Amino acid sequence: MTDEDSRSVLWRKLRSTLHRHRQFPDADWSLDEPVLITLEELYHRFAPADPIERVAWLFDQTVELPDRASAGWETEARDIEEARKRAAAAVYEAGGILAIQKLARRAEAAGYIGKALYDAGLPSTEFDSLLEFFLKAEDPSERDVAHGIVVTASREREKEWFEGLIEKAVAENWNEEALLTLLRAMPAERWVWERVSEIGGSIETTYWRTARVMWIDDREDDIVYAVRKLIQMGVPLRAVGLAGRMRKSDLPSDLVIEVLREAAKQPFTGDVDHNELGMFRHHVAELMQILDNRDDVERDALATLEWNYLEVLEHSQRPAKALLAELSEQPKLFVDLLKAVYRKSDDEDSDADDPVPGTPEMAKAVASRAYALLGHWNRIPGTQNDGSIDPVRLTEWIKEARKLAREAGRLDIGDSRIGHMLSSSPDGKDGNWPAEAVREVIDLFHSKEMIDGVVVGKMNRRGVTTRMPRDGGLLERREEARYRNSADAIIFDYPRAANALIRLADYYEQDARREDEQAERLDWGG
Repeated sequence: MTDEDSRSVLWRKLRSTLHRHRQFPDADWSLDEPVLITLEELYHRFAPADPIERVAWLFDQTVELPDRASAGWETEARDIEEARKRAAAAVYEAGGILAIQKLARRAEAAGYIGKALYDAGLPSTEFDSLLEFFLKAEDPSERDVAHGIVVTASREREKEWFEGLIEKAVAENWNEEALLTLLRAMPAERWVWERVSEIGGSIETTYWRTARVMWIDDREDDIVYAVRKLIQMGVPLRAVGLAGRMRKSDLPSDLVIEVLREAAKQPFTGDVDHNELGMFRHHVAELMQILDNRDDVERDALATLEWNYLEVLEHSQRPAKALLAELSEQPKLFVDLLKAVYRKSDDEDSDADDPVPGTPEMAKAVASRAYALLGHWNRIPGTQNDGSIDPVRLTEWIKEARKLAREAGRLDIGDSRIGHMLSSSPDGKDGNWPAEAVREVIDLFHSKEMIDGVVVGKMNRRGVTTRMPRDGGLLERREEARYRNSADAIIFDYPRAANALIRLADYYEQDARREDEQAERLDWGG
């Protein structure tokens, strides 16, 4: 590190120290003002000789003023703006465009230079030439200066001024980057978009892929226009973000479906910002909830979207309910999921040929999604609006599902998954578990794999338990007693279902013993 580098590091450290202590003058750790005055003298002594280097830090994203801070962040922000204005004007007055060019290449956020220059009130003739120079610049940081100028001008300039700039750029055949810099800095308004459309070509495509259209006013017709443009230009992921942010607008259902459908074809790839991915998932779930409340949306369309976004909905408060309803009404869908996840059983006869997946990656993705959906399946076929279960519909569904599973060579795993689904049953009318309709099918089909699925599924659905360290197996004994009582109550009418309950009770009895032993070991150690 050179002496100049060391001086620069010390200068920045002194500025940060002055800012922090003057920002909190009443804090116990804050240095007294006489000490800070001495540090400020050192700060000015170590300032770079280059006038550009002395002010470049003012155009960083975060600015720490060494002076005594004004009260409140709004006042401090105004102080920073004033400091930037004075600095930019001084640099321009001393060295003109070339000095601003040097400052832009040194600054972290050169757009603030453009804002400061505009706010400084340069003469119109100088202003126009400076703006054109930086719009046409090759260096991105220099174009940021032009961006800052145009954005700031949009607060007070009339539409005609912007239109004149566009006409000049097109007529004089400015380079593409210059025109895009100009267009992207303009207000996100319909007349700008229509002008972009007239220009067309790569300018239009790049504009919609990069422009700041996410923060447009909540005007429904403009939002619809922008969303359709984003889809048309191949950036449906941005369209989801816009539609999600503007969810209060009454966007047409077909447009919401289209944007979700198109975005599903373009998944996130590579290094994705965690916040960006989280917001995308949030917007998808909210758009799905909008569709839930519409009477012009078919359940098939919802089910298809849920399949495409199953991984997203898994982490949201909006489950894949339409898809689960389809699964509980269509035995063929159930068997299609089995075929996607499980191989044929060697000991099962099958005349069916499995479809050949497009690619190994596609087959793996479909299998993962199908497995997740089967794991979430908790809607028993035949469930009515009041929560009761129609035993006839449940029986017919299982008969058809087992027939198709047998033909596909997957009867055993099919029975196991059916049993897992049946384990989501509510209590029966008599207060015993499971519901009467579920007891009936367990006894009717007399399938070991189905009963195993019920037992394992019910154990898995228990979830996480909490207890005091020395409670032992108290919770497990309550579960054991519940299932033994239910088994005693139904054993004469549903002996096979009762056997499943006895197995559950036995498992909980074993768990209770283990928890008791764990509590005893704590007592020995205490």
